[in-house]
Amino acid sequence: PPPAEMSSFLDAVRVGDAVTAPSELRTIGAQETIEATLRKLGKHKILSLPVVAKGAASAHKYLGIISAADILLHLLFNEQFVSALEELETEELSIKDFNHDVESLLQAPVKSIIGQRSESKLVFLIRPEAPLSKVVGHFAQGVHRVLIGTNDKPKQHWLFTQSDAVRYLRRHLTHELVAPTARLTLEELGLAAGPKNMVSVSPKDSAAAAFQKLMSTRWTRKSNFDSTGDEKCVWDLSALPILDSKSHVIGTISQSDLRGIKTENLHELLLPVFTFCEKRAGKKISVQVTVTPETTLGEAICKVVDARVHRAWIVDGGRLAGVLSLTDILSRFSTVDFSYLSYYQRSRL
Repeated sequence: PPPAEMSSFLDAVRVGDAVTAPSELRTIGAQETIEATLRKLGKHKILSLPVVAKGAASAHKYLGIISAADILLHLLFNEQFVSALEELETEELSIKDFNHDVESLLQAPVKSIIGQRSESKLVFLIRPEAPLSKVVGHFAQGVHRVLIGTNDKPKQHWLFTQSDAVRYLRRHLTHELVAPTARLTLEELGLAAGPKNMVSVSPKDSAAAAFQKLMSTRWTRKSNFDSTGDEKCVWDLSALPILDSKSHVIGTISQSDLRGIKTENLHELLLPVFTFCEKRAGKKISVQVTVTPETTLGEAICKVVDARVHRAWIVDGGRLAGVLSLTDILSRFSTVDFSYLSYYQRSRL
């Protein structure tokens, strides 16, 4: 657990003061189609949308938060979509016919896919005056975003993400209550040990195969808010490394690569994963952000924030040894029980 000083620092910060310029909150109606949701995500180049129940009495009742990953999960494990994708690959279908065949899958209301992934059904509305420690507690358990605002002012709600929290820490690394933790190495903090077998993809794999592997690899962590009473929540991984033949990290396939995906370019999932990532980014894939077990937490925070990424790959002796996610970083600034971290030591993903 973090030292008392660190907890005091987070307790003293209002979450409403932790972000300088909140972005406009965009939402989608529960009865809107999956296709309409995909188009709205693509139009604004965002990855998630809160789903709201429309109507005078429930104009701002949030049913969940749908992401591009939820939609892709809905498609990639659907027999009709997979069959159409295979026929497109063998040129039995044209792109036009492929789009026509999968159109029916996109006409269902978006509310129908809420809950396919654990996080999509979890909606937290946190008051702006709440301490940052409360939000970090949620983030450290695997939640990627929460809503900030009050029930009586729905038009003033905004999303606060893990990235926002880590950026705030980046700005205060020299604070007397933060610096002692930031100076510790990943090894000292117990963050350097990866699973026995890291799941990865090859640059020759198709993007569809890579995302299927990403979305079918799940893990369990202890939760204080699991409504099932099971004390455990199952979470999807958010990224996988792309490795060359020497186990060097040459790229990353992540949910962020779905930014801008829409009905008309779903066929691009057949591209080699490396090509797909470059096409979505609109540029060549650059050198990946890496750290070592000897990297301090403060140095790691600077690397991920300055590179505007959500993780750093841990390399040891030039080879992939693990991953440091934003969740991992925030776990070291929270009082939440992190016994789930032993998962990394014992699991064979």
